[in-house]
Amino acid sequence: MKTLNLIALSVLSLSTFANTLGGYSVSEESLCHGFPKAQLETPEGTCVGIVATQEDGLKRPRRILALPGGDFIITDMTGWVANKGIVWRFNPTSNTLSKIFTGIDHAHGLALGPDGLVYFGSKAQIFSFDPTQELPQKRTVLSGLPTAGNHPLTHFIFDEEGNLLVNVGAPSDQCLDEKDRPQYPCPESEGKNPEAVIRKYSKSSGYQSYEVIAKGLRNSMALAIEPLTGQLYQGENGMDFKELETPLEEINLITKGKHYGWPYCYEDGLLNPKYKRTFFNRRVPKIDCSVYESPVAHLPAHSAPLDMMFYQGDMFEELNGKLVVSLHGYRETGHRIVSLDLNEQLIPSGETRKELVTNWSGKNGLTPKGSPVGMTVAKDGAIWFVEDKNKTIMVFAKGSQAGQNNQTTQTQISYKDLTHEQAEEFSFLNKAILKKSCTSCHGQMAGDDESVFNTLIDDGFIKPGNKEESSLHFRILNNENGNQMPLGGKPVDTELTNKLGLFIDALKTP
Repeated sequence: MKTLNLIALSVLSLSTFANTLGGYSVSEESLCHGFPKAQLETPEGTCVGIVATQEDGLKRPRRILALPGGDFIITDMTGWVANKGIVWRFNPTSNTLSKIFTGIDHAHGLALGPDGLVYFGSKAQIFSFDPTQELPQKRTVLSGLPTAGNHPLTHFIFDEEGNLLVNVGAPSDQCLDEKDRPQYPCPESEGKNPEAVIRKYSKSSGYQSYEVIAKGLRNSMALAIEPLTGQLYQGENGMDFKELETPLEEINLITKGKHYGWPYCYEDGLLNPKYKRTFFNRRVPKIDCSVYESPVAHLPAHSAPLDMMFYQGDMFEELNGKLVVSLHGYRETGHRIVSLDLNEQLIPSGETRKELVTNWSGKNGLTPKGSPVGMTVAKDGAIWFVEDKNKTIMVFAKGSQAGQNNQTTQTQISYKDLTHEQAEEFSFLNKAILKKSCTSCHGQMAGDDESVFNTLIDDGFIKPGNKEESSLHFRILNNENGNQMPLGGKPVDTELTNKLGLFIDALKTP
């Protein structure tokens, strides 16, 4: 790790302190909780420290779990490719990060079981191991989870009785057929083995049998149980409409046997336009959205809640009992961590949302765009979290307010630095690749040439002079990171991909 008092590391030699860590500009004089402080906006008296980065071996960390003894377990998906995942253990006393398991298929979900074992998920399975063993062995707890479609990652939590609550995400965005037409009833969410559901695997059966407790939930990557009432809440990642302002993400109170609307309805009784019955769309009946459950709170549209928890800890008295949510979304509503107050019935209220970590939209030479995913509370009450796209472990703690480090930021290229020939080349690539294949999912690529280029630079999609490190290029190319872009669409022409690579390699920072 990066601390001023460097310690001999016995397992993995971690990177030395530098002026830039994980894309964040830092200085040796500015620390948070003993770690280099990120220049992010937080409430007065708090800050964010950078614990570990890709220089320490992290690839795509997705979940983090604080163990009772003070260590942390991290699941690292590494990328959208099979059997490359890692399970890490971090010791904050010795500042060591060591691998426990490798070769895990899309390592993701993570929880501490009622038996004291650590449970983690692969693409189709859930395993457990004993964290007290020096050389732990993993045991298969359950297998056969659905893996098809756009939401194959395994996420789960334990309820108060020790049952395992498992998200089964919807295979698609809106349950449309190959001609972009609505399917009613949706075959993905109905039938004998429906998806877009939450399953409950019973402890009494050794987690070998399950029941579906709720339907119509597109992707339940954020699940939390309110400790006083025992009620289960879900953070819904809504359908991916092109409009920035809709649909709002949801916080749902889960009641057994209820249907929450996907793919027909969303928010408070709004009908998905794809499922509106018209003269030209007689494939579906007239749908009454009032029969589906409405959320108890809303979050900004496309903000993508990927984890949430009811805070219980000593460090943040002002947060105790509140719902803390990580928002991973790439649009301007995401990339932040927020808290929600609870009303008199101990139900979260979206009207009282407070931002804990924000101003995280990406600044040249200062910070990358934030991508928080999993969170956990340490023994001292600090909130530790991981970012997958920036490949970091970070900590939100009491300390000096985050702010400028009074140092010169790195110079980065902008659209105005392009030559006339480069601007023309980018305009061609923008129309031929981005506008044609990317804007349906990445709304920030729908602007003019200048705004799109600057966004690609700010968000780290393009690394000037290095196509191999540019996520825009390798996701289109479909290298070992997997999941070729565009998802489910026709691959970008090889000649265009090569042109994009040459364009990126020719870029030089001023």
